[in-house]
Formats: sequence, structure tokens, C-alpha cells
Amino acid sequence: MRFKLAASIIIYVCFIDFSFAKEVEIVSNVQEITVYHSGALVSRVSNQRLTEGIQELVLKNISSKLVLNTITINNKGVTILNKSIIKKLTKEQFNQLEDERNALLNQLALLEVKYNESNFVNEVADLEKMLDFYSKKIMELKKQLRFVDSSIAEAKTLEEVKLNNENAAILKLLVSVEKTLNSDLEIEYITGGIGWSPSYEINVQSSSEKEIQVKYLARIMSQTGENWDKVVVHLSSSFPLNNPTSLPVPEEPWTLTSRSKYTNQNNNTNLGQEQAQQQQVISKLEGVEYQEISIPSYLKLRTLKGTYSIKSNSTVFSFPIMTVKLPATYYFYGFPSIDAEVYLVTEITSWDTLGFVDGVANITYNKNNIGKTVVKFSEFSDTLLLPVGKDNSIFMKRKEIADQKYAKEPTNFNKKKKATYAYEYTLKNNNSFPVVFELKELFPISQSKSAEVTLDKTTNGSIDNEIGEITWSLELKPGELLKKELVYTVVFDGSFSLSKSTSHKKFRTISAPSF
Repeated sequence: MRFKLAASIIIYVCFIDFSFAKEVEIVSNVQEITVYHSGALVSRVSNQRLTEGIQELVLKNISSKLVLNTITINNKGVTILNKSIIKKLTKEQFNQLEDERNALLNQLALLEVKYNESNFVNEVADLEKMLDFYSKKIMELKKQLRFVDSSIAEAKTLEEVKLNNENAAILKLLVSVEKTLNSDLEIEYITGGIGWSPSYEINVQSSSEKEIQVKYLARIMSQTGENWDKVVVHLSSSFPLNNPTSLPVPEEPWTLTSRSKYTNQNNNTNLGQEQAQQQQVISKLEGVEYQEISIPSYLKLRTLKGTYSIKSNSTVFSFPIMTVKLPATYYFYGFPSIDAEVYLVTEITSWDTLGFVDGVANITYNKNNIGKTVVKFSEFSDTLLLPVGKDNSIFMKRKEIADQKYAKEPTNFNKKKKATYAYEYTLKNNNSFPVVFELKELFPISQSKSAEVTLDKTTNGSIDNEIGEITWSLELKPGELLKKELVYTVVFDGSFSLSKSTSHKKFRTISAPSF
């Protein structure tokens, strides 16, 4: 009996230490945040002093999308013993709790009636089994009922607490303080419900210039439940939960085989799976589509100049990262058999050290808004090729050459059919400055002896027989008129068709919020 009594006293003392911990409401401010494409690292500071002992810290208007296991207190001598996030229930959630409570009460009532009906049991052993079964079932239901009652009571209490919005919650931290804290309390955590997406504004004044203006922007949306005022904003393209916990080791031995020199079995598959699992923990933005993007492997943390305010109201805020003028050369592009329009293209250099990330760009040319395009910096190494838009300052026309020696319709030729096609391309530079023009055209290619293609006239075009394409790289003076010709002959049997396909599209997906 003494042993049992002593044990119960020890348990009772421990219970007192935690349940009667001093509750301290903490008023804190966010000084800086690091925003990821999904999620953010939030740094809070409070000048409230903590006294020695065990205390329960209460912080209101904290994000309900906070990842609990990421909470840290950076002060020495302050240890987190327990942590919980408390969120107000919606009306539907509260009604579900009440429905669950009524269902448990009905089950208990039925079980207790059955429990009291023992007359139909004849054998003592059967009676003991029945009583044991119903006793355990009743105890289990009463345990569930106590939990539901506690949840309902807590929900009613929370209704009286004023919070900023539906995504705001109350954070409770049970901490142990070794000695009175004489410095600011520093709390960090990662929350979901926020993300940033790269965006660009590209401005081209004239195709005669030697530069291009690029404005790099960060578009941020917050649904965290936290409103931040005058905070330092860092941008990151890394994984917010990517903290290495183990050293790299090979999964299998490095073995030599008789059919190959050697195989190295080490790979990064597990790392990729781990990162994907970590990202699922962070809640993404509601009502926003995500898309895959490529980022430079060397990309570092980027800090915006000044301080900014970010409200948790699903508004997309745009923040300037940098505005630069980069060296650029311009040329005109035409593929008349596919599109009768002429396009202006720019080649941009000196961008690859600026840490640009794939993103949507709005292009302005000669003060006219051309539209939006996706710029994939990841697909280029040093020179970025960027289509600017259509430009009618260059006249381009493609027409068939009207000459009787060119048979437009197939004729019989040595038991086969023969057709000759001839086209003339006219270009005129209506600009007051010289331009470079790249003119392209298709011609059919054969991979069978049953059909042959002969290029009769190309007027010094560069020929690519593998893809059936001819390119003229031209320089046009102001007002200059230039003509090129393409003539080819096709000899084929009846199983071949001369219909052409101009589908040369390659699709590739680009995950960041797509605002």
C-alpha cells in the first residue's frame, strides 16, 4: 500500500506542475519572413519578459496553417515542452460535433438498457462474458463522449475570442524557462497558405536599339491568417522543410560486372521522394493553380530592398526585385508557309548571373502591350532567345512562280508521277535603319526509294536535309527590296502524298503559384 501511495503522489505532483502552469499572453511582431514558392518561414519577436519556471505562452492571430513540428524558440534556456494550435470551428464543423455527441448518447442509452437485461442469460460464464463486453463498450463510448464534450466546450469558449480572420488561430506553447529572460523572445515557424511566383515586365523601345529593359518582380499571395506590417521579405526557391538529417551513403555496393566496366548505384531518388513528401505537409494556396518551373541550382536567398506589408486576404501583391538593362540584338523572323506575319526576335546576353527563374513575362514593344508569354530561362545557357511579337515594318510575301516550265500538277514520268513546285519570296525593309532577317521555308523529304526530292533552286539558302528546312540569313538596308526563290521537284509513286504537316510543337510543363 505504501508503494502504491507513493507512486500515486509522484504522478499527482507532475500533473500539478503542468496543468497549473502560469498562462502568459504574448504580444509579438513579425520582423522578417522568408517566402518560398509554397510556404514561408516566419520570425516573430516579443519584448515581453519571461520569468523562471513552467509557463504556457498564448499567441493570438497565428496562422492556422502553421506546421507545428517546425516551431523553434531561439533563446537559450527556453525549452518547448508541448505545443498546440487552436482554431475556431466553422458552423458546419460545430454541427458535426453536436451530431456526433447525440449519436454517442443514443448508443450509450441502448447499451445500458441491454446491459441491465441479464434475465435471458442462463450460464454464469455467458453472463460474465456479456458484462465484460458491455462494460468495455460503455467505457469506450464514454471516453469518446468526454472528448467531444471537451471539444464543444472549447469551441464555445473560442467563439468569444476575437481573431483577424477565418485562417487565424491561437498558438499555445508550454515552455520551461531556466531563469528570467532579459532579452527579446524569438520564435520561428513555417506556415503554409502563402507562396511567390516570378514575374517579368520586358520593355522594347525600338528594334534599332542594342539593349532591352527587364523588370523582375515577385508576386506574393497570402492566405495564412496573419497580417504583416513593415516586414523584411526574403525570397527563396528552395524547399522550406529541406533540412538534411543524414549523411550521403551508397544504397548498394559498387560492383564490377563482366559485361560493363562498372556501375555506380548511388542516386538521388530517395532525396526527391523525401522533398515531395515534405511539400505535401505545407498547405498550398486555395483557388490557385500550380505549375512546374526550373530554377538555377546555385540560386541563393534574395532579400527585397526596404520593408513591405502583406495582408492575408488572397490579394496578389507585386514587389520589385530588380530592374536591369541588358545587351540585346534584334532580328526579324518569317516562316511564310506557316504564318504570313513577320516577327521581331531578340537575343539577350549577360542575364545568366542574375538568378532569373522561369516565369510569366508581359512584353511591351514601342509603347504597345504585346501580351504575355512564359520565359524559360532554364532552356538557355548564355544567349536567351525571346520572341518580342509581330512587326509589320517588314513586308513579306510568298507566291507561286507562274512559269509554264514548272508543272504544278503531277504528270506521269517513267511509271511514276512528277511535280515541280516553285515559290518566290519578297521582302522589303520599311524601317529607316538596316535590319537582319531570318527567312525559313519547308520542303518535303523522303525516306524511301519510292519517292525522290530534288532541290532545283535555292538562291544561296542554307539547307537542312534532315528536317527539310531551308534558311536565308539576310541583311536589308533601309528601303531595300529583296527576292529569293525556292524550286524543288518530287518524283513519286501512287502510294505517296504531297500533303505537308507543319506541326513541330514540343510541349513541356513548367511548381509555383500561377497568378
